[in-house]
Amino acid sequence: MRNLIYILHFSLIVAASGADATREVTSAKLVPLVAEALSKSFELDQGELILEPTRAINSIPIPTDTASVRIELIAQPYTQPTAFMKAHYRVLADGKAMGEQVNFFKARLMRNVWVTHKIAQRGKNLGEIKLLNKKTDTINLRDSIWTGKPDETQQLVTTVSAGSIILERHLRRTPVIFRNQTVDAVLQHKALEIRLRVLALEDGAPGDLIRLRNTRSSKEIRGKVVNNREVKVTY
Repeated sequence: MRNLIYILHFSLIVAASGADATREVTSAKLVPLVAEALSKSFELDQGELILEPTRAINSIPIPTDTASVRIELIAQPYTQPTAFMKAHYRVLADGKAMGEQVNFFKARLMRNVWVTHKIAQRGKNLGEIKLLNKKTDTINLRDSIWTGKPDETQQLVTTVSAGSIILERHLRRTPVIFRNQTVDAVLQHKALEIRLRVLALEDGAPGDLIRLRNTRSSKEIRGKVVNNREVKVTY
């Protein structure tokens, strides 16, 4: 009987200690969770946010039987990622708050971008230039990054130095009609088609609406570029 009481008492002690058992959520786990929470708050749909703590991060104890751990941001003073950021957050274990921390991070935003292999001259189309697609830190860029496929339909409007990321402001669609070029303007109305010669007053790529001048009347009109010889005029 005494032995049975001892066994029962020991079992209760083990069960109680098991209920209080904890494990540590270390920096190695916390940092990616903070990066994930910040990415969601910024609504990042491109690139991977990578954080590096500037100081050691304290571990957070949570119950051993915790199924899920996540981060809840308490304050978010940023509208977009910056190279140095502060994060004030709480750790939730199965939805229950386990503790709060404030940490400081160096940050990188890694994206696959097009980079010039060597200097690229103004006026060249992207089909003529050697570009490299590589993962690069873009966190300090505030201009829009160009994400298309390099071909002859995109043309540089400025000279770009070697090793530079191709940005949207570097490009325009490659013109097929040029200023002071004489082209055919086509006016279509049901079965009636009228053609006349006009002078282009500006460059235009297919689909662009450009200014034109009727070479007979000198009247200025507008037309949509079809190809390198023809524009479609509408009234």
